[in-house]
Amino acid sequence: MTETLYDILMILFFIIAVLLILVVLVQRGRGGGLVGAFGGPGGSSAFGAKTGDVFTVITVVMAALFLIVACLLAFRPATKPFTPPPTQTPIESTTDATDGGSIPTDVDTPGQPSKE
Repeated sequence: MTETLYDILMILFFIIAVLLILVVLVQRGRGGGLVGAFGGPGGSSAFGAKTGDVFTVITVVMAALFLIVACLLAFRPATKPFTPPPTQTPIESTTDATDGGSIPTDVDTPGQPSKE
């Protein structure tokens, strides 16, 4: 799956999720649902007498689309497999073990002025 297709599916997933939330909230339940908050009477539907069946079908279709898109997003293959960084070889010591490990003073160190 390409990145563009993944982005499109992600946007579609978000839109379906928001629409599913709104459709569920607008449905008339036992207590009247959110329809009463929009000024409609709690006992009847704001969109007509037969809207209970229509909203039920819309909810089932939206839930099915939500699950299908979620499954498609779950099976996204990895873009690159994880590879650990290469191991670094230790730097060999340039000092002799006989001189006690002292640093020579006649060598110029980068970032310091030369001794002249």
